[in-house]
Amino acid sequence: MFQSSSRWITALVLIFGGFMSFLDQTIVNIAVPVLQRAFQADLQSVQWVITSYMLTQGALIPTMPFLTARLGSKRCYLFSLALFTAGSALCAFAWTLPALILFRVLQGVGGALLMPLSMSILLNTFPLEERGRAMTAFSVPALAAPALGPIIGGYLVTIAPWPVIFLINVPIGILAVILASIFLPGDEMQRATRFDIPGFLTATYGVAAVLYACSEISNTGWASPKVPGFLFSGLVALTLFIVIELLQARRGKRPLLDIRILTDRSLSAGLVASTVLFICLFSNSLLFPIYLQTLRGQTALQASLLLLPLALGTLVSMTLAGRLVDRLPDARVLIVPGIVLQILGMVLLMGITLTTPYWQFCLMVGLLGLANGLVMQPLSVASMVSIHSPEAVATGTTLSTVLRSVGGSLGTAVLATLTMMPAGQTRLVQLVGLHTVFLITIGLMVLALLFVLLLRKKQEKPASQAEPATV
Repeated sequence: MFQSSSRWITALVLIFGGFMSFLDQTIVNIAVPVLQRAFQADLQSVQWVITSYMLTQGALIPTMPFLTARLGSKRCYLFSLALFTAGSALCAFAWTLPALILFRVLQGVGGALLMPLSMSILLNTFPLEERGRAMTAFSVPALAAPALGPIIGGYLVTIAPWPVIFLINVPIGILAVILASIFLPGDEMQRATRFDIPGFLTATYGVAAVLYACSEISNTGWASPKVPGFLFSGLVALTLFIVIELLQARRGKRPLLDIRILTDRSLSAGLVASTVLFICLFSNSLLFPIYLQTLRGQTALQASLLLLPLALGTLVSMTLAGRLVDRLPDARVLIVPGIVLQILGMVLLMGITLTTPYWQFCLMVGLLGLANGLVMQPLSVASMVSIHSPEAVATGTTLSTVLRSVGGSLGTAVLATLTMMPAGQTRLVQLVGLHTVFLITIGLMVLALLFVLLLRKKQEKPASQAEPATV
């Protein structure tokens, strides 16, 4: 096990790279209108700048356990960082919209593994009793980026041409590669294994098809003829993926993802609970700006500032929870009250009107932020409490990332359709739609609470834990 100082240097390096990836996504989102004007393109065409990146990331995430086993975590991380940085530079020099979309795909290939790789390296570097603080530190970029991204992005596109939103990644990326090459611990590569091509093809298509269907639902609603076909075929492909992986494992071959690990009660219950809660978080991140901008007439910058209490509340409670979860034998001591506070926050938000004072709204989302911080990191730690081997950790973090991405996108797309109103509807009718989604969110939080009760204490051991095949 690494010395304490070495472990925290590793965490800082991972935080540095993670912040760049998180910030890029939020900055590009805010620059869509600028890109429309620059390339004289419609919104649907420019939307592919975001969609292509999202689909590439989602499709390649399942390959992480295989690549880390074959190449080592450090090599994979360096390659991902370098490719993301190179893709950012190419995006800045894109001469047409198709070229920009192509370079965003390249950027997505690099960015796909950064999040699950960082989590895997972090969990393998820190002992169980320090994982809470480590994951809290790593989560700061994910928390800060959505709050700072719209502000930084809005400022950059106001004072400089659009390429600057990509060029800003280049010096950060180069520095991150240098730091990672120096400070990240090396790891051993396993002997060569056959790549699971059927698993890769079904997982890649399944994840990409579902994410694309969700993107279409969010943009045009269920009326789009593309939605049923892509959604159904994607879910079928993911079902086939599960069957293929189980057959591969039964035959003693190495599957792309050894899903037998889901027999661990804490991991499976934690993944379900975190996926459901991420649906709620993603939904709120979509609906709060709609309330502030569409219904209350605030600008994007003003809305971002009004939502700062949400991020600040999460930061405060997450810092506290990260320290406490390492000392407590049962993370549910934090998670259960946190979910109860989340439910209370959503109940209060169901009372917002078109004239609710902004200070009251800020207090409500601040309470919700405090609740979020008590839940998410302790839940991640509790989910992995019985997972110890590097291979199992890699599989667990990959499954977590995929489920949050697919489940969060699908759930948010479904909930978003409830707020889509025909043109001409009054703001009051649209507000009723928001309240309906808030009510459904409360129900989802109650469901997550039930799964949280299935989590294990630290000292509890599973009856059996499937380890990935090494053949």
